[in-house]
Amino acid sequence: MNKPRRGNRDLMRAMNRNLLLNMIRTQGPLSRTQLTALSGLSAGAVSQIAGDLIESNWITEAGESDSTGGRRQVLLRLNPTAAYVVGLKLMEDRAVCAVTDLEATVLHYARRALPATQKPEGIAQALAQIVIDALAQAGVQQDQVRGVGIGLAGVIDGDTGIVHYSPFFHWKDVPLARLVAADLRLPVYLENDVNTLTITEQLFGLGHDLSSFAVVTIGRGIGMGVVINHQLYRGHKGGVGELGHINVQRDGPLCSCGRRGCLEALAADEAVVREAQGAFDTPMTIDLVVQAAQQGHKAACRALAHSGHYLGLGLAVVVNLFCPELIIISGEGVAAGPCRLDPMFDMLRANTFNGLLDGIRIQVKPTDDLAWARGAAGLVVGKLFASPLVDSVESPAAP
Repeated sequence: MNKPRRGNRDLMRAMNRNLLLNMIRTQGPLSRTQLTALSGLSAGAVSQIAGDLIESNWITEAGESDSTGGRRQVLLRLNPTAAYVVGLKLMEDRAVCAVTDLEATVLHYARRALPATQKPEGIAQALAQIVIDALAQAGVQQDQVRGVGIGLAGVIDGDTGIVHYSPFFHWKDVPLARLVAADLRLPVYLENDVNTLTITEQLFGLGHDLSSFAVVTIGRGIGMGVVINHQLYRGHKGGVGELGHINVQRDGPLCSCGRRGCLEALAADEAVVREAQGAFDTPMTIDLVVQAAQQGHKAACRALAHSGHYLGLGLAVVVNLFCPELIIISGEGVAAGPCRLDPMFDMLRANTFNGLLDGIRIQVKPTDDLAWARGAAGLVVGKLFASPLVDSVESPAAP
């Protein structure tokens, strides 16, 4: 019989270590006895791995379990300060940054305007400097940081760190992760911004322990992240989630993508402002339209209701295609309240296939800039705790 190759043994050891670390992270504090029962590993293997994790500072002892008549068990928990991560949300005029620990607790948050240039090299340098400044403010040394996550709108290939298309910067096939990593000398991960929120909801939020759920964001654009069988579904080149660019009105208004009748062109914040503007003498913003609607202004209410109508059609597509256990409706746009959300729910119910909506939980969860930055930090945490079989964890964008 052939002996197992050294590489196979090393991989098995890494997988067992990852298994126990994730059990402690998601279900802890746990005793060694509990870990043995949950993992199916031998008591000796659990004891050795736990010792290694304590020595490397990934886990700590967290007191003793309550007595059940036998010997008290020492409990183990994740050490949230074993390492730190940084998250960046890149927008067309600004970037927001969060330094967090491994439980996504924010140590420092910053908001910075971007330089006038839209050239990738200039933006990459600005992002690197934001990270350096944020780490200094948080009191975190660069060698304590395990990576930087960047979220932005567009078609993003997370495996290669390439922006295939950015609607705001009009970039095509830009290796942004590599450009930022060259300035920082740290691993840099890139992902669609809605996917970063989805990953963070899976790690720390409403999607925890669910096999399937979707996050739909409403604001400047309309996006979607989808988890299927406990895995974020990215599709080819990261192209999944462009919910805002399904066609819902033939020959409708022009969209930023160059086509007509996209959901985004009819239901995003800019569409609401455009429709409401004719009824007002002063330039309007989405916040002003929402305020006017709350005061009973009919044109403002009508513009928000039209947006909700089309959003409901888009959500029905999500249900009919994926039928997830949970849909989280997020983004700045949900702050518009009932004028927008009530028509949305009406159209969702009216357009889902018979019975599919039954049992699906829908949760409205407002999102601000801090949540976007924290979401990008969660992207790195997800990489750190991913299975050793995931190739992308082994080859982040780094110089």
